[in-house]
Amino acid sequence: MPNCKTDTEMEPLEFCDVCFQRGKPNLCETYKNTFTKINPLPFSQKTRLDKLLNRLEIRPRSVEKRWTLVIDSEKRKEFLDSLWGVNATVHTLEDHVKTITRLYKPEIRKLGEEKQIELPSPETWEKFDPKTRDWAPLKVETKKEKFYAKVNLGNVLKCSSFEGTTYFRTYLNDDTPMLAQMEKRAVYNIVSTISEPITAVWKPDGEGKRGFIEHNQLPNIPDEIFNVLRRLATTDKRLSDTMIFENDDFDLVQTVLGCIKINLTKSSEAITTLTDNKSDVAIPIKEIQKERLQVLLDIIKEMGGKIESENDSLTISGTRGLVKITFVDNDKSSQDGSMVRISVSALEDPPRFIEILFMIKKRLGLLDLPLDNVLSQHWPIISDNDLNYVIQTAISWWSNNQVLATKIIGDGDKFDKVKEWNNKIKQGKIRSTLDTITLGKIIKQKESTQKP
Repeated sequence: MPNCKTDTEMEPLEFCDVCFQRGKPNLCETYKNTFTKINPLPFSQKTRLDKLLNRLEIRPRSVEKRWTLVIDSEKRKEFLDSLWGVNATVHTLEDHVKTITRLYKPEIRKLGEEKQIELPSPETWEKFDPKTRDWAPLKVETKKEKFYAKVNLGNVLKCSSFEGTTYFRTYLNDDTPMLAQMEKRAVYNIVSTISEPITAVWKPDGEGKRGFIEHNQLPNIPDEIFNVLRRLATTDKRLSDTMIFENDDFDLVQTVLGCIKINLTKSSEAITTLTDNKSDVAIPIKEIQKERLQVLLDIIKEMGGKIESENDSLTISGTRGLVKITFVDNDKSSQDGSMVRISVSALEDPPRFIEILFMIKKRLGLLDLPLDNVLSQHWPIISDNDLNYVIQTAISWWSNNQVLATKIIGDGDKFDKVKEWNNKIKQGKIRSTLDTITLGKIIKQKESTQKP
């Protein structure tokens, strides 16, 4: 899906404007089973909601400074049904799909006749091919220092140069073929109407729990469609080019793709990569990524916990007893009495990491530190996702707590990576939707407080 934003750049509510024309609900399902408060609740309703969450044993968390709930699939229906008693409004992903189906209709708009059209420059030009749903090179001819190409009316073009990529639509103006520059989002919406029908494959996991769709099955889809698919799906670094859905969501995903003439069919071929590699067997401590593990150890010590390390486990003790922690290559972390299994993937995911820290803190009676703030200060920069988390968190705190913002971007190697990224932005080598102006202020403030 070459036109789509990366996960770290995606804003889940970006395309909900149409959904909220009659007013914002109290809660919105930003991702599957993740609900974010976007409209405050009156005190009486908030009290009833708190009682509901306590009964279901669900704890709100702060995600990018937003009040957020992450709910197990088994509790989803009971939670949504109970909201009626709370008198709280909610916008689910099913609701969002209903809106999408009203906006996108599975109709084919035929292209017009082929015409010669004048181009503004001799750069690299491509036209969209409705049959392959991909961009194809456009032959440019030079005549008397002007540039021409033959293009079907109604088609869209892409021009690539050292300054970036621009998009155009072809149309007829008083019998003269013309180009109209358009925004990328609008062009891909046109692409969905002129594309011919194709079939995409949903591969099961062999256990009837999940379905997989590879990115190359969904070429050049509109951002609105990608947005809802990504919100429904999860990802796994072992299958980085694949979206993973709950099996019960097949009909929902099929409906979304049907809007842009992609027929989703189930395959008899199962994907076993994830299930075969999962295990509840404890991973030796020495095999855990050192920088990730050190974050956990440092924060537990800050909360007053005492740590004893063995070959394949950690024993953490506090005022209320102790827990034994092992690390496993599994999807979810779990607790059984004083035994805690932590998914190694949770050490790379700040919200899941905070859940683990909160559980340990509550179970052992450790110091009540502001875990969101503490974690962001300790978080290492190993991957692009780490870099995005650190920068985004620092920016979000700048207006309220400048000291904390400068602490979050760190010192030494961590600070160097933030500065290197910021310099690439200034040089135009990379682009980002983050507030780089504020980041520049944070870096400047940090440098002014460092000793020469």
